[in-house]
Amino acid sequence: MDIIAEDDVNTTEAKKILDERKKERDLVYEQKICHDYLEKIAKLTPAKMEDVMEELSKIAILKPRYISLIVSMMPDTEEEVDVLFSKERTNLKKEEVKQIVEIVNKYKK
Repeated sequence: MDIIAEDDVNTTEAKKILDERKKERDLVYEQKICHDYLEKIAKLTPAKMEDVMEELSKIAILKPRYISLIVSMMPDTEEEVDVLFSKERTNLKKEEVKQIVEIVNKYKK
């Protein structure tokens, strides 16, 4: 099998992809395990996920990869955002971190 493309996806998108594949054919063992896991942890509906991703994309420093990471983890506090970005090569300002937490908390309700 050849890799045609590689994209970063969040948990909601991954669940959507596996749901579509499940309609086409039976999932293999690893896909079933992943699908079961995503069923338990996917926190947003696809519509809410699009909205939160759109709002996060307005923060200039956030690349699509970072947005997917934030949407997948849905951090509650500024400390959790700091931990998410501790190994990344980006320097978020306190205002940006606070803005991320506010956006995430708005959609978690």
